[in-house]
Amino acid sequence: MQYAIKNSTSIIKQKEECLVVTVNSDKTQSNLIRELDQSTNDMISQLINSGDISGELGKTTFLYVTPNSTKQKILVVGCGQGKNFDINAAKKVIQAAIKELTTKKVKNICWDILTLNPAISGEIAKQLPQITSDLTYSFDQFKSTKSKQPSLQKITLLYSDKQTINHVESQLFQGQIIADAITSTKNIANMPSNVCNAKYLAEESESLGKQYINLKVTCLGEKELAKLNMNAYLAVGRGSANESIMTVIEYHGAKDKKAKPYVLVGKGLTFDSGGISIKPSASMDEMKYDMCGAATVFGVMQAVAELKLPINVVGVMAGCENMPDGNSYRPGDILTTMSGTTVEIINTDAEGRLVLCDVLTYVERFQPKAVIDIATLTGACIIALGHHYTGVMGNNSQLIEELVNSSNKAGDKAWSLPIDSDFQEQIKSTCADIVNASGRDGGTITAACFLSRFTEKYQWAHLDIAGTAWKSGANKGATGRPVAMLIQYLLDQK
Repeated sequence: MQYAIKNSTSIIKQKEECLVVTVNSDKTQSNLIRELDQSTNDMISQLINSGDISGELGKTTFLYVTPNSTKQKILVVGCGQGKNFDINAAKKVIQAAIKELTTKKVKNICWDILTLNPAISGEIAKQLPQITSDLTYSFDQFKSTKSKQPSLQKITLLYSDKQTINHVESQLFQGQIIADAITSTKNIANMPSNVCNAKYLAEESESLGKQYINLKVTCLGEKELAKLNMNAYLAVGRGSANESIMTVIEYHGAKDKKAKPYVLVGKGLTFDSGGISIKPSASMDEMKYDMCGAATVFGVMQAVAELKLPINVVGVMAGCENMPDGNSYRPGDILTTMSGTTVEIINTDAEGRLVLCDVLTYVERFQPKAVIDIATLTGACIIALGHHYTGVMGNNSQLIEELVNSSNKAGDKAWSLPIDSDFQEQIKSTCADIVNASGRDGGTITAACFLSRFTEKYQWAHLDIAGTAWKSGANKGATGRPVAMLIQYLLDQK
């Protein structure tokens, strides 16, 4: 998809196949609508007055034949009351328009949406590529009959404010990069587990490193992990025929190459059967999505390299597979982690925290400015926050606040949950330092409490994306969240 911004105050002078214009539900209309009305012999105003064109938010009217000389198609989209047109209304307008344009197989358009509310033009420009990419995305590489490519090829946006056009163009550019990063995350997350294992994650990362010379990729297999005493990580993968591999992607964009980096750690369980504590068969196919944290790290690192951010960032993908086997770890086992903390295994299906705890110890070597782990960690997070919000917990209130603020700016919602001593009591063990599972009560928080034991040497936040990383049912597939949130957070650190 191509995007462009054209500095113009006229809609009728544009030569694109289709003109997309917005109308208000109140009586006041924009200068562009009035211009278009005059060029069509008052046809637009007549259709508005008759009710055939509605200004109701998200309502669309497609006009094929108009009495103007250009003979262009016109898509009219309602935007509600002009005074109430905010970014949420803009998103609904974009969704409605893109769906209609796709249905009508339009190839290129000229659109007035940036002119509706100058105060949010930058936000609209940033959201447009992301929404368009999401609506036109398909994952069909394993289908014998491929989906047809979306007909829409180019979107030209009108904008006439010369003082702010550079800012809006920059936001549009960022939006395109974020959209591409989300697509990459979706593509990896949607891969079946017989293709996407830890080796696949490592190979995709190595390919990314070859594509962007500002990325350095290092892959550590089981021999290297054993030398590091990452025994909890290794225990989870013992029952799998596929090797556990930790992939480290380094980006040094700061002037001081030794400046403390922001570190992202992604849970990469390419399939989670539950191990000996095996899961019920219903919906077990969705456990290929248990590596969405690692897929998120991949997408974010791609965007960081593309944006050339002036900071240092390290992304770690903790690739692993949890399978039942004669060599699998068992309930009742006691593991000694890389940090020396011992863990009593209560449930082998609480495996993500075991993989992450060793990686969180490993990343101490980078002397991080902040560490953020991303994991489809607990079903309890879905009970707490549904599929709407990513859960945020951590040991630094400022970091948590910054992440929540970035999520709001990105339209990728997150909500903070507490970690305190009352919850910490729940993970005590009678025969080891801590247990890896403590029952259903406060399950999302106690999982974060477990991780907190390994993050005392730096500022840390944990993102539980179990409810937001993928959709079930007829629309089953990865969402690409929270890529936009994390990119926005890193943009805010410049």
